[in-house]
Amino acid sequence: MGDITIFGLPISLGTMIYQAIIFTVLVFILKKLVFKKIVGAMDSRKSHIENQLQLTEQYRIEAEKNLESSIEVLNQARKDAREIMKYSEKEANLMISAAKAEAREILQTAKEDAFRSRSFEHKDHIKGA
Repeated sequence: MGDITIFGLPISLGTMIYQAIIFTVLVFILKKLVFKKIVGAMDSRKSHIENQLQLTEQYRIEAEKNLESSIEVLNQARKDAREIMKYSEKEANLMISAAKAEAREILQTAKEDAFRSRSFEHKDHIKGA
């Protein structure tokens, strides 16, 4: 077969046909042996990624539900804390009032005792004079 020149480069027509046949055989072998494995691995990976995305979506939905319930629990805890504070303030005020009343009674009793003691001493002083 003859040689041809393209752009100043000598090309052998026989070598060109031989390379085309070898390339075709190589592509056919790769298609039969390798491409099926590669496509199978890619399909497996695709299904794995899809499953992971589904799980992620489920976990996101569960997280939103948990967040909502946590917010409800937090709000209820705040409400309970406010009620406890109000009750504690009322109890503290009652204790303070009771303590003040008791202190007034003690003071009144002490004043009365002091008055009696003075008048008793005053009577003893007058009797002794």
